[in-house]
Amino acid sequence: MLHRLIALVAVAFFIAACETASQTTADSSGESSSSTAASSASTTSSAGSSGSSGSSGSSASTGSSASSGSSASSGSSGSSGSSGSSGSSGSSGSSGGSSASSAASDKASAEEALAAIGNTVYFAFDSSALTADTEGTLMRQAAFLNANPALTVTIEGHCDERGTREYNLALGERRATAARDFLLAQGVDPARLRTISYGKERPAVAGSNEGAWAKNRRAATVIN
Repeated sequence: MLHRLIALVAVAFFIAACETASQTTADSSGESSSSTAASSASTTSSAGSSGSSGSSGSSASTGSSASSGSSASSGSSGSSGSSGSSGSSGSSGSSGGSSASSAASDKASAEEALAAIGNTVYFAFDSSALTADTEGTLMRQAAFLNANPALTVTIEGHCDERGTREYNLALGERRATAARDFLLAQGVDPARLRTISYGKERPAVAGSNEGAWAKNRRAATVIN
């Protein structure tokens, strides 16, 4: 009987020991699993955070670079366009100035040539009749104008200081008309000839003597 009781106690003690060992093993396994899961979650979170940060940094860097490149390109294009426009405007201005200078030079040359052959004819007192000398000068003017068909001229009629203003304006007109009609007879296009009278208002020589008066009774051909 005693032996059976001892055997039962031993069995009970063994069973209790096994249960305790089993519980301890289960708790250790649970803690280990939890620690592993937590570690994995931490690693995953760190990796996700790093990836996100890298991606964001890369995107920001890329965006910044693209923006800078775009801005630089736009600025460069604008600068080039502005430079091209300025260059074009400068070129146009220079061309216009050159054309005006060339036209002025051509007119000056034509005026010198006309002066050399005689650009003025003279008249007797209170007369608009052409003399042989006057006609010779007008013949040379006609030849010059026919050789230079692009030129147009104004024939100015003038008088000396004697007489009234109204009378001299009319006399100056007759003198200019006489010179024009002679040029027309030599084949000069009438569209290229204009007449005007200044009477005694614009004397070529100042003075109240025959020498001054003779120089002021005239018809002058002026290139427009």
